Amino acid sequence: MVPFLLSLLSKFTYVALAALLVIAGCGVPIPEDMPLILSGYLCNAHWGPFSGARAHLAPNIWVMAGVGLIAMLAGDSILYFIGRRGIDSKNIIAGHVRKVLTPKRRAGIERHFARYGDATLFVGRFMPGIRAGVFAFCGIAGMSYIRFLIVDGLAGLISVPTLIWLGHWQAHHLHQFLLKVAEFKHWVYGGVAIALCIAVVIFLVHRRRQNAISAAQGAPPIGTGRPDASTSPPAPESLSK
Repeated sequence: MVPFLLSLLSKFTYVALAALLVIAGCGVPIPEDMPLILSGYLCNAHWGPFSGARAHLAPNIWVMAGVGLIAMLAGDSILYFIGRRGIDSKNIIAGHVRKVLTPKRRAGIERHFARYGDATLFVGRFMPGIRAGVFAFCGIAGMSYIRFLIVDGLAGLISVPTLIWLGHWQAHHLHQFLLKVAEFKHWVYGGVAIALCIAVVIFLVHRRRQNAISAAQGAPPIGTGRPDASTSPPAPESLSK
């Protein structure tokens, strides 16, 4: 697959990357990390296929990262809207979602979504085996599309530039690097997911403590803005009645 992807990306660069990521988001078995790493490799004017006299033809790494992020969001959005409109339709993408989002997996995602909310989507972006189901479930659960884009985009701002930069950085021995990625990627993704989960738990615990302190001091909880009539504590006169 690598020679085919590399040939396609070399000929069509930005357009090829965008198409591959959108297609991958629709359920075609193309790992997202491979086109991104190879795109970074293409951007290296010293060791990539556009080195030497063709260095001026090398794609711009910043443009490549921007195209990758937009295409990734487009592919994820397709799965989101499939879930929003119902996964029982007869189109090919919905059929793929049904295969990925098994009843057992859906129950697990639902439990995590109820407990951690947006963190489930954020961490799910880094989990190749379940992220398609997570994106579809966000639509099923009625998450607003703007909220979906923000959370998914924040996760994409980490994964997309990182993978492109790795391909650019390791361009001088790309083959060995790809072998290592194939060997250790599940460990890397697992480590990233665990680190993100720990960070989310620390953040939630910290916010809960701050809200408890604010409540004890009579201030509104963090993130709620100004108190309104429905959330403000009753006036002293009403307590005395």
